[in-house]
Amino acid sequence: MLARLFVIFGGLFVLVLCAALVVPYFIDWAGYRADFEREASAILGRKVTVEGDATARLLPFPSVTFSNVSVAGGPEGQPAMTVETFSMDAELAPFLRGEVLIFDMRLVRPKATIDIAADGTVDWAMRPTAPFDLNQIAIEKLTVTEGEVALRHAAGGRSHLISEINSTVSAKSLAGPWRMDGTLKLDGLGTNVTASTGRAEGNGQMRLRLKADPDAYPLVIETDGNAGLVKGAVAYSGQFKISSVDK
Repeated sequence: MLARLFVIFGGLFVLVLCAALVVPYFIDWAGYRADFEREASAILGRKVTVEGDATARLLPFPSVTFSNVSVAGGPEGQPAMTVETFSMDAELAPFLRGEVLIFDMRLVRPKATIDIAADGTVDWAMRPTAPFDLNQIAIEKLTVTEGEVALRHAAGGRSHLISEINSTVSAKSLAGPWRMDGTLKLDGLGTNVTASTGRAEGNGQMRLRLKADPDAYPLVIETDGNAGLVKGAVAYSGQFKISSVDK
């Protein structure tokens, strides 16, 4: 789900950066609010609205910030995702080679609701229609502050809350490999998490390694395998390892 968000914002930056090369510096950057809403909505397949401010600059490096971003499609007419503040800074030189290097991206209080149907399909599982090559966009550093994801599973009638997500993410390209280090709470249980992936394969599968160290228990959980989507449902095959540790 997070990767989908990166695709949206990566597309936004390509749009802004292209314009930066051909328009005067005194352009009204806030006018890109409508462009972002249109392009992000097309990529995600859901209506995206910027309800707050939209600011951007070209010097000393291209930078863009949006506040109160909302993605439609949640339960009972509520947003499926909101982001209090999204901001991003990038290098200009790689763009001249047809590449985009985002050296600092920040998501403040992103919140998402993910519904898993009785047959296992995920409502966010549709593939985005990215108007750019995912291999040409790299992220040196993405900081997520106080993120939250609500998971609702129809088959069991249960819900889980992943809250207080504070992490740092990097990607050699949007197609992978990715790396994430951070902390979160799963239904209130604090956990240190480290994850890394390989590159996305043609069949949609991706190598995934995950290490979770819960605060309340003297153990570490590790997984190593392949994850992906099969007919819209999340599938994983691999190994699980649980080790005891002294705390």
